[in-house]
Amino acid sequence: MEVGKAIKLEIEGYDMNGLGVAHVDGKIIFVSKALKDEIVLAEITSVHKKFCFAKTLKVILPSVNRILSPCSYDEGCGGCDLLHMRYDVECLVKEDKVRNAFRLLNKENSILFQPIIRNKNIFGYRNKIMLPFGYDEDDNVIYGFYEKLSHSIISIDKCEISNHYVNEVVEFIRKYVSVMHIKVYNETTHTGIFRGVMVRNNYKNEMMLVLICTKYYDFSGMLEYIKSDFPLVKSIFININPNKTNVMLSKEYIHIYQDKTIIEDILGLKFSVSAASFMQVNHDVCELMYKEAFRMAKLNPEMNVIDAYCGMGSITLNIAKQVKHVYGIEIVEEAIVNANYNKKLNGISNATFICGPCEEEIKKLVHKETIDCIFFDPPRKGCEQTFLDTVIDMKIPKIIYISCNIATAVRDITYLTKNNYIVKEVTPCDLFSKTSHIECVIRLDLKHPKK
Repeated sequence: MEVGKAIKLEIEGYDMNGLGVAHVDGKIIFVSKALKDEIVLAEITSVHKKFCFAKTLKVILPSVNRILSPCSYDEGCGGCDLLHMRYDVECLVKEDKVRNAFRLLNKENSILFQPIIRNKNIFGYRNKIMLPFGYDEDDNVIYGFYEKLSHSIISIDKCEISNHYVNEVVEFIRKYVSVMHIKVYNETTHTGIFRGVMVRNNYKNEMMLVLICTKYYDFSGMLEYIKSDFPLVKSIFININPNKTNVMLSKEYIHIYQDKTIIEDILGLKFSVSAASFMQVNHDVCELMYKEAFRMAKLNPEMNVIDAYCGMGSITLNIAKQVKHVYGIEIVEEAIVNANYNKKLNGISNATFICGPCEEEIKKLVHKETIDCIFFDPPRKGCEQTFLDTVIDMKIPKIIYISCNIATAVRDITYLTKNNYIVKEVTPCDLFSKTSHIECVIRLDLKHPKK
């Protein structure tokens, strides 16, 4: 087996990321864009001792579960990897992914796996999009997504999973950058001004634009056109990022147009969303996921609850509607300011936001009063062990763990199960339709709670 070799393969099943699986001469071959029961012609792209990766060149015998991708950029773009798959099959693959991730824990815990929470709108659901800018071979300004495993930009004019209102706005920005001869940033030479754009939108399709530049640029000439032609644009910032990095956003934002935030509605509460706020990218499934988390927690008016990694307070304040008191903890000061503003915006009095390290603040709270449940929705890297040790030491009776990275979630949960917790149930949530990613809500109970 060698890189570049074309080989005929019979696809036997899927791996945890939805890649087709075949076997040849004792080696497993993982095949992109291939479905179970298909026969495909595939090209080997990388070779390892016990397995290989390949990409589908031609489908010789298609599966009944294959659909025509609606995306013109599916072959090159590194964003969506399941556009060729029927949605019901995609959901089954994701449910299997979660079950397999928890298979060792399930032997000891008898976990209840709930059906996946499906996305009713599998296209146009993303409320945030980040688009790097560049040049094509003819020095025309382009924007798009990075090609798989590279930093070459695939030029696009539309993203099928992103909110469809953003397309005309981003194309206008591209034309403005081109006509005004604003130099686009080059990652190799570290020259140029304009790096790209971030667009986020709310439930009303109102938009916030973040123009990402290496230094300040006067966009005042553009704002009149925005005002007259794009009334859904309610906020514009410039993000200044002079760093020699492929990370697009820095922490420096300059407000240049209309409002500083846009307002999102989550389960009937209003949330002021800033350029730097964390917000789930799929509004509708996010609401369903929060409801599922609250069901697992069995929230009631007698409970005191902690929401760790609370961010702008979207979970915290929705918990507040159902409990005696809730404490949101977050180490990022700007997020706590945002959360307190949202608390005031909704007239909520039984929520307290605390800025500080979660592991330290939890100890103070548990020593002050009884905590019945703790929620945590950590970043992709998962939880620090010091934080988990604090939760274990404080013997909090119930944990609701929300995770966008099943691998780090299982790592953290395995540690908790070795320290007197038991996994009771898991619900996959399809926040990221047409990609292999999956969000999960997991409930753990303390084996021997305090009397």
